[in-house]
This record gives sequence, structure tokens and C-alpha cells, in this order.
Amino acid sequence: MKENKTVANALLEGKHRLQLAGKENFAFEAELLLMEVCQMSRVQLFTHGEKIVSPEEEARYNDYLNQRESNRPLQYILGQCEFMGLPFTVGEGVLIPRGDTEILVESVLSISKENNIQRVIDLGTGSGCIPICLAHYGKMNCAGVDISPRALGFARKNAEVNQTEVVWLESDLFAQVPIQWKRSFDAIVSNPPYIAKAEIERLMPEVRDFEPENALDGGEDGLAFYQRIIKDSHHWLKNGGWLFFEIGHDQGKALLSMMDENGFSQCTLRKDLAGLDRVVFGKLNGIIDEV
Repeated sequence: MKENKTVANALLEGKHRLQLAGKENFAFEAELLLMEVCQMSRVQLFTHGEKIVSPEEEARYNDYLNQRESNRPLQYILGQCEFMGLPFTVGEGVLIPRGDTEILVESVLSISKENNIQRVIDLGTGSGCIPICLAHYGKMNCAGVDISPRALGFARKNAEVNQTEVVWLESDLFAQVPIQWKRSFDAIVSNPPYIAKAEIERLMPEVRDFEPENALDGGEDGLAFYQRIIKDSHHWLKNGGWLFFEIGHDQGKALLSMMDENGFSQCTLRKDLAGLDRVVFGKLNGIIDEV
């Protein structure tokens, strides 16, 4: 007769399996998966190690470990992640929020203190983490735009969970944004696809094989979406409005140049915690007449 595992034994096995699978954070991931299965806190995991894991819990834990060994992202397995201290639901079809993107949100909040940013549109919103956090922490009036109906489904759910009011639009960038919204935004924010097409195959399998390619592919040089957004931004920003981008680590110089050439001043580059270029923003000098 098979003897049921204790929490301590199950945890040890999970760590061993994920270590053999080459997962860098194998111990932390095994803990999170077992916490979810057993509905225990991390403290309980270590103070109640003698607790018997039920056959149902063991089967579910084994399934989770199998998924992770197959490179399915931990956040998709759990169905959630945290961003700027708030909970977000995620799954296949939506990009997983990264800690680096918090620098983008923090930049908007910081500039807003002296520039009274109230009305914001986020292009390529995905899970909705950017406008939801700006609405939650900055009390801003936000709209989130995405070409993917599936991503917008996650965004709507996340806004509801975090009790924030955001207007959601299905659109390819500005294509379906109401024309009456032109020149009404204090800021445009975007974390667009910025991976060069040739680089996608070299990404980690968790990203390459599971996250939506349309949220990664930035064209031949990774700059395609930046060029489109910068070109159209004049028609949607108020005079003196701000444009904020998350960028790839090697794109800072190109973005500063593009924004400067297109009528933006006070163009600023901010680095992430690893010292890599991560955010670029600037202020629109004046309105360029529409053709």
C-alpha cells in the first residue's frame, strides 16, 4: 500500500524535480506550487511539514510539476502574478507582467507630480497592469488598448479585482480609438513588442513557446511599434503632453534620437535595477498640424 507523502517530503521531491529540469529558482517555485495546492502560507509550509498531503493534492502537485518541467511559465500554472503590490490574473494569450515594467509606471507617477497628468492611454495594454496601477496609485483617468480580445478579457477581470475604473478598447494602436479623443491625453504610455524578429527563436522556452508572439515581435529591428506610436502621438497628445516607453536594453540611444527628431523635448532615459536601459520618456514641444 502506497504511503501518503508529508508536506516536507512533497516539497523535497518538488525541489529535486525542478532542479533537475534546470529551473534557476527551483526551490522558490516548488514552494509556491505546493502552497497553492495545499492552500498553505509559506510559514505553514515549514511549520507543518508533518501534515499528510491528500491523494488529490499529490496528484495536482504532480501535474503542476509536470507542467513546469515542460517549461510552462509558473505564472500561467498559478493563473496569477503580482505587479506593484497588486494581484493580476494571467494565462495563455496575455504577456506576463515583469518587474522591469514597474519602472515605467513609477516614471509616469513621478512626472505626474509636477505635470498634473490626469488622462492617460496605454497602448498594447495586455493584462492591463499599467493603466490599472496608474488608476489605483495615481488616481488617473485611464484607457487601455489592445489588439487581442483575449488579452482584454484578462484586463477587464484585473480591473474588477483591483476595483479600478479603466476604459478598454480593442484596437491596433490608435486605429479604433474614437476620433473625438484626439489631442485629449496628458500622456501616452506603452510597453510595446520590442524584440527583433530574428531574436525570438533565441528567447527562453517559457517565453518563446508560451507567451503570445504578437506581444513580443517588434519587427525586423524591434523598433516598428515605437516608430508608429511616435508618428501618431502628435494627433492624440495635448500640447505639452508626455510620451512614455518601456524599451529593450539596447534601444535607448535609438529611442532618444527618434523622439528628439519628432518634436519631443526633455527626453530622458532611465535604467532598471540591473543598470540596463529600460524607460524613455519626453514632452511634446508643440502640436504638429495634421496632413
